Amino acid sequence: MDDEITFTEARRENVALLIGMAGASGSGKTKSALELATGLADGGRIFGIDTEAGRMKHYASEYIFVHGDMKPPFSPDRYLKAIDRAEQAGAAVIVIDSASHSWEGEGGLHDMHDAILNEQVEAARKSHNGSWQFDEDKTRDRLSVGAWREPKTLNKKFVSRLLQCRAHLILCFRADEKMRIEKVTDDRGRTKTVIIQAKDLPPNERWSPICERRLPYELTLSLILTPQNPGYPVPVKLQDQHAAFLPLDRQVNVEAGRRLAAWALGDAPAAPDPAVLARARADVDLALTMSTPEPLNAIWKRLTPAERDALGGKAQFGAWKAKIEASAAEGGDNAG
Repeated sequence: MDDEITFTEARRENVALLIGMAGASGSGKTKSALELATGLADGGRIFGIDTEAGRMKHYASEYIFVHGDMKPPFSPDRYLKAIDRAEQAGAAVIVIDSASHSWEGEGGLHDMHDAILNEQVEAARKSHNGSWQFDEDKTRDRLSVGAWREPKTLNKKFVSRLLQCRAHLILCFRADEKMRIEKVTDDRGRTKTVIIQAKDLPPNERWSPICERRLPYELTLSLILTPQNPGYPVPVKLQDQHAAFLPLDRQVNVEAGRRLAAWALGDAPAAPDPAVLARARADVDLALTMSTPEPLNAIWKRLTPAERDALGGKAQFGAWKAKIEASAAEGGDNAG
């Protein structure tokens, strides 16, 4: 077997995307995942691996996909088998809803850890010679870290397989809301301790995906969706090369999937969308009218390189910014 590495000229072509969407109930993660998958598939087949008792089928009248009903146990190896079957059947996109069950679901990694730990504690109890009182809590704390060895090894294999998948993968995660403990005083001057929502935190800190903590950063891009603004993405990991495809001021949609798919196919930039250009030019005109340069920066960030070039590139945006600054300076002089 030849295990030598062959080096070729680097080109971006047929890149498989690994996308994470996390959110609480009502945040729109399943619908958003199917929107994105429809664009990514570009007419290819979408396979849904559903751990939520068939809830993906609620959208069967809106989206075309092949449904797989996954039941417990939700061990990583069963997820891998489902992914293998979807790939072998020709999936262009695989949606897993929800990947959180591999971490906290029945038969998932936490259950595996607890089962191993219980066995180790019981073995320690049986080997106890009675010369001192057996302390189960201390024994459990002492053995807990070691009991993670096997589950974490399985999780590494799970993540490695995700990274090797040739189909686009969209992982939906449930999300926990961070809470805080505070002391409050009522109108009678009585103080009590309460647990409240951490509403002052930004969404990407307030909501935490239910998964192994490093997994969101292994993904190509990772998003939080919130019940307050269902379907609107909040970036956890969103690189500049993808940011223009997922505007944060609108819901995740099919067009975002199409633009990501075009990027993944190769280096040639997608042709600018006339509607996107028209909206950007209208926003530029508004910025010029209001004599405020800040919107120009936001417009630039949300456009693809091809769209920026179609509007004149850096030179044109620089000219617009200079015009606004000159107008502001003239207004200041007149006021003086």
